[in-house]
Amino acid sequence: MNIWIMRHGEAGFNAQTDQQRSLTKKGYKMVFTQGQWLAKRLEEQKIKLDRVIVSPYLRTQQTFSELLEGMKAVSSQIFFTNEQVENWQGITPSGDINNVINYINFLHTDKNVQNILIISHLPLVFDLVRTLTQHKNFVHFYPAVIAEVSLLGNDNLELEDGILTNTQAPNL
Repeated sequence: MNIWIMRHGEAGFNAQTDQQRSLTKKGYKMVFTQGQWLAKRLEEQKIKLDRVIVSPYLRTQQTFSELLEGMKAVSSQIFFTNEQVENWQGITPSGDINNVINYINFLHTDKNVQNILIISHLPLVFDLVRTLTQHKNFVHFYPAVIAEVSLLGNDNLELEDGILTNTQAPNL
């Protein structure tokens, strides 16, 4: 199983609530370049995403849209369908890491999901990499950073030993 864990692009602070914070111009550029990288990465590995999980906050929704634009800019391949995209309150900044792990495990064991993209926030993205790699790896999740974690075996994710296989920061 492969999981790409992405923090949203750079966001401004000029919003009434945390949920309403939007990407800056730089944030959009960061995410677009990350979309180009991700499309190339998935293409070279011959991978299609089985599930895309996005936080419902505005900046993560914008990140997902711009990431998709970046992917389309370098590839005509379709990496997922709209039915595979899910907005989930469970991956907001206050999301519970155990619920996320349980949900990923459910998707893997009950739905045969093998390749997931998660677009979320700190501290959840940091905690997710640490948990999936049994605290062997950590990633500096600057805005728009993507971490790729591979999980070995077929048992519950709690028993697996995840490996951080790649980290990609925006190249502006």
